[in-house]
Amino acid sequence: MVVLKTILLLAYITAAAQATPLQDSTEVRVSATLVANAPAAKDVQGVHLLLDNDVDSKTPKNPVILLSKPRSYNDSQVLCSTMGEKLAQSSTPNLRKLLDTTPVAADEVKRANRYWVNNGNGTNTSKCMAFDRKADRTLQLSCTIKLPALCTNSLPRYQTGVKTIDKSKQIKVRTPKAGTWQGYRDQNQFRFLGIPYAEPPLGDLRFQKPIRLNPKRYGGNDKANDATEFGHACMQLPFAGANFTPEQEVSLLGARQSEDCLYLNVFTPSLKAQKAKRLPVMVYIHGGGFTALAGSTPIFEPGNVVSRGGVVVVTLNYRLSTFGLFENTPEIPRSKAPGNLAIRDQIYALRWVQNNIVAFGGDPSQVTIFGESAGGWSMRALLSAPSAFGLYKNVISQSDPVGVPFSSPKYSSDLSKLVMQNLNCSTSDLACARNKTADQVTAAQVKASSTLLQKPENQWILPAAAFRPTVDKSLIPADFADLLKSGKYNKKANVLWGFTKDEGNSFVSTTLPNPIPLADIDTEFARLVPYNRTRVLIKSPYYKKDNSTDSVRKAFGQGMTDFYWVCPYLIFSRAGAMKKSNFYTYRMNHGRNSASALGMPPSPLCEGYICHGDDLIPSFGSGDIAPGVEQTGDDARFARQVIDRFTIFAKTGNPNPPNTTSNATFGAASQNPDVTRVQWPKYDQSNPVFEFALANSNVTKNADAGRCEWLNENTQYDYQVNGPGGKFVPIFPPVSKPPTSSTKTPTSTTSGTTLIQTPSSISGRPTITNTITTVPILSTPSSMSDHQTTTNTLTTQTPTTIVIIPPPTTSALPSPPTTSALPSPPTTSALPSPPPTTITTVAPGTTATTAAPVETTIGTTTTTGASVTVTVTSVIGTLTVSGNTSATTVTVSLFSPQIAVSL
Repeated sequence: MVVLKTILLLAYITAAAQATPLQDSTEVRVSATLVANAPAAKDVQGVHLLLDNDVDSKTPKNPVILLSKPRSYNDSQVLCSTMGEKLAQSSTPNLRKLLDTTPVAADEVKRANRYWVNNGNGTNTSKCMAFDRKADRTLQLSCTIKLPALCTNSLPRYQTGVKTIDKSKQIKVRTPKAGTWQGYRDQNQFRFLGIPYAEPPLGDLRFQKPIRLNPKRYGGNDKANDATEFGHACMQLPFAGANFTPEQEVSLLGARQSEDCLYLNVFTPSLKAQKAKRLPVMVYIHGGGFTALAGSTPIFEPGNVVSRGGVVVVTLNYRLSTFGLFENTPEIPRSKAPGNLAIRDQIYALRWVQNNIVAFGGDPSQVTIFGESAGGWSMRALLSAPSAFGLYKNVISQSDPVGVPFSSPKYSSDLSKLVMQNLNCSTSDLACARNKTADQVTAAQVKASSTLLQKPENQWILPAAAFRPTVDKSLIPADFADLLKSGKYNKKANVLWGFTKDEGNSFVSTTLPNPIPLADIDTEFARLVPYNRTRVLIKSPYYKKDNSTDSVRKAFGQGMTDFYWVCPYLIFSRAGAMKKSNFYTYRMNHGRNSASALGMPPSPLCEGYICHGDDLIPSFGSGDIAPGVEQTGDDARFARQVIDRFTIFAKTGNPNPPNTTSNATFGAASQNPDVTRVQWPKYDQSNPVFEFALANSNVTKNADAGRCEWLNENTQYDYQVNGPGGKFVPIFPPVSKPPTSSTKTPTSTTSGTTLIQTPSSISGRPTITNTITTVPILSTPSSMSDHQTTTNTLTTQTPTTIVIIPPPTTSALPSPPTTSALPSPPTTSALPSPPPTTITTVAPGTTATTAAPVETTIGTTTTTGASVTVTVTSVIGTLTVSGNTSATTVTVSLFSPQIAVSL
């Protein structure tokens, strides 16, 4: 049975008490009292929050505020007071180091050596105290001299669940095209929350594209709008039977949920003067299986990324589940329900960033998009959507199950039809569906997704991927695998992506026995993995299964990690390298369970493992977001490493720091030995993977090649056989060492013309050749995009030899060299000796032996009668050898050089 679940933050969700059902969330946002006469950023002309941020909960941060515009001592003192502060003490620890290494205001600091600080005794009215950065000492200067100034920053950092958050230190920002917004600051950042980026998708706008926000919504440019509270989260799919009280809802999402949810949040350490150099921007798109979570979810709190990295961070909401992925073609035309609304919302928010982020200190030409799980899937969609290409420069994709393709219009429409039927609406009656309440739609989609996933044709789908972006031919022209092959993705973007060490363990059900008995492996795996993957994984010599403690669970977790993440990532990374794109691939070997940030115990599935979602806290440094929970020692150290790598990448498109001992643009990252010690190479034919570890991060090459070679030869990934339209995608050479027979050309026993020849130009496809003398019978299309099947029949009275030839070694991307990192498969009696490279049917009435060039199912059969018929079907690659009364069917993989024999 397929169980619909969102794997992100599973422990976090299920820990919530099962209380009252969610209600329609239509209440108006509660507005904090805006401070009258709050300063405007344009009048301050450069205000920057500096602190020594090592992301450790227990160490002092010594925060100060830099006012970069030169002013007299008295004017500086007044402005500090206006901001609720006073001039900083010259005795502030490490003041010189803080100024010299800050990435927040590196350009501003370079232009000045002296700064006003607190006078101390305050008795001298003609001479005032300044701090000399280069001399690292104070001196007395005329109070009328104009210098930048340093103010105190007395506020603590933001934490969720604190009912007395001080929001009194506010500031106004006027944007070019979205009005004026009044936010507040904490120790780390200025926070501008709940800014709408599109009209609320209500009424007739439900299931429609996002549209431009009416300026009346924010009262024009002069009125200060409240940006001190998060906007509503989007409607959530109540998965795993979880219902929340309003308090639990806010604890999980940061806000109540509503269909009026198209809001974003801006976090910046620096509000720049008009002509000052701007900071890089990182736009975070949250995960949650396209069914859950929000940009306001507490573990996505970016304060440590903002202040340590010297970047502007934007988080956003986008429509989820049916609200975000509804379509029903051809019954409802795309002009009325275009589909892919979740991705369209994200693109609309990115346009808002392009138009307005400069007001918050951000550089619109230096945007990095990043996301985890469904957020990583969104990265894949944005790399595929031409309308998004100009909106970002770099991409960080975390834990996207890249082995699972985008959805097809048929699947997405079938899901939407079931929702409409559950709403008691005709499947073409869009008005009926729009008239239902948001809670009614949410309830209808729960049943619909469960029903659809239990259909046999859909049971291949990763359980957490019921809702997926769709190849609609307009926004998303093709599946990402196709676009990689054709080079029609965003090739200019720099891509940093990867996975955690134990992604697949999140899929092992808590209802299974612990340990899983070895004798029950077939039945238990079959409950979790539909299709024929169970037998494939069980058969692998790489996933050790014995009677030791829970080896079955470990083997299954590793197999799922390889199948959905590791091996497809390596294949796709090599494909990107072929197209001259910059890909950097990683594995997280350390992490922290997301539930721990809230003081909750981790899921039992993931104790001792680095599971799906365990990279979130290190990526944000949000391990102490809740009161009473700390981020110290090893947790802080690892968070520093991840944040430094990611923010360096956001600044340069390369995760390696510059070759200098100190560079203020990169801040503490340029002096972090966990970062500077190891060079992270771009992906190439040696299959380099950066191994994030606590103390000894390193680069491995071909470390996964053995396992991936086995999977490439013995199964097919979902993107190959279950892509939109159901076509097979012959994509790229597998990440493997080719079989030794790949360089051999079989010797023909009969001279003549080749009868069956699959084009060698299609990289990764085997070549099928019949060597008897006759005329050609099959011309396989050079493009597989037409989904057509070609069948030809040859009847002969003579013995027939069919040879399967693996792809030549001269493919477009060379196979990796053999290295010591490539393990040899363990010896097992279950595996037969390597078979010959031919399938031979001898004279009628005798025994024919079937074999394959790589290990699969091996068997024999006997043909009878006066003739032998050979039928070849392309696309899926079925080869049937039959006589009058018996037949042997051979299924030929068009992805890797193999066949499977079914007797």
